[in-house]
Parts: sequence; C-alpha cells; structure tokens
Amino acid sequence: MVNKLKDKTLYLIRHGETDMNARQMLQGQVNSILNENGINEARETAKSLKKAGIEFSAVYASTLSRAIDTAKIICPGSEIIPEPRIKELSFGDYEGLAYKDIDEPLWAFIHDPEKVEPPSGIESIHSLIARTGEFLRDIIESDLSGNILAVTHGIALRAIMRNLKGEDGGVWQTPIKNCVVYKAEIKDGRAVSLTREDSLSPESKTDTSKVF
Repeated sequence: MVNKLKDKTLYLIRHGETDMNARQMLQGQVNSILNENGINEARETAKSLKKAGIEFSAVYASTLSRAIDTAKIICPGSEIIPEPRIKELSFGDYEGLAYKDIDEPLWAFIHDPEKVEPPSGIESIHSLIARTGEFLRDIIESDLSGNILAVTHGIALRAIMRNLKGEDGGVWQTPIKNCVVYKAEIKDGRAVSLTREDSLSPESKTDTSKVF
C-alpha cells in the first residue's frame, strides 16, 4: 500500500536587505549580511506572521548568511536547517558588479534566462531550476505537515515558483522585494495554489522594481 503524501503549506521568503541590495549590485553567492533596514524588514515580517498566528513545523534557509540571519529573526529559537540547494544563482566573476554596469548580454540573460544562454562563468538557470526543484520535491514527499518556511533569494525564489507552476508563467519578470512572502498550498503531492501574501510582506505593496 502506497502511503498518502501529507498536505502542507510552504512559505517562501526572500532575505532582508543587504548593503549590496541597497547599492544595486549583483550579489549572487557573495556571503553578505543584513543591513539595518534588512534586520527591520525581517522583524516586521516576524511580527506579521505572529499576528496571523502562523507557526512553522520546519524552517529551512539558504546557507548564505543573509538568509540564515533572516530566518533566525523570523523564527527565534527554532532550528534553522541550512539548505545549499536554495542558495542564489551564482554570477561568478560578475558578483559585485553594479547594475548600471551590466552589459546587454547579461541583461538579456537576466530578463529571459530560459531562452538566453548566460555569459561564461554564470550558473545556468536550468541548473538553478534543477537544484531548487530537487529541494521542493524532497519537501513535498517528506513526512512534514503544517507550515514550512524556506528563506531564500530573489532569483532562487523565482526558480522555486517556476517548479511549482510547471511553466514560466512570467516568474522571471515578477518583482521580488526583500522579505516578500509567498505561500504555496501542497495537497496530494502537488501545488494547488501559489499566492503572494501582501499582508505579511513589509515592502511588497510599494514594490516597483523591474530587476530583482
């Protein structure tokens, strides 16, 4: 007899702001830390989740400091499970580059990464979709139930959304503000809904970003 997969709700949150975010620089897998605004964003998110009565049975975070620290602020006292598969896309030697200095080939990849090959040294979007998809499958097929939190990064979060949707669905053009909250309802081993939770997201209502 095949065991029925347990239903669960997966909350996806981008980390709080860092100085590289504020300075509009490609961050990738640089191990940057939260700035004061990023700490406050995480605190506000924690307050919103607490007010909504949302508690987590498991908390995962990318192994990069900005994600780990965001998770610690949101879920003080909880075990934070480091998860390398939800790290940000690697931009290789381009990490630290100011947005204003991004050339046309790199912009083309950023805006349509499934059709445009990345410049040399940058992780492919297919690699990112594969590793985040593996993480997602493990969560869906696990014995976990209730609310599960994953703190990740802007492009990695889009890749998880891509896996949940099963198609592009405009995810690569979707603005992802720091500490934005998405909720995926998982039933019978598949995502039945994916929504952006504005009431839980400190900045998402005023987000006009077209980059990350």
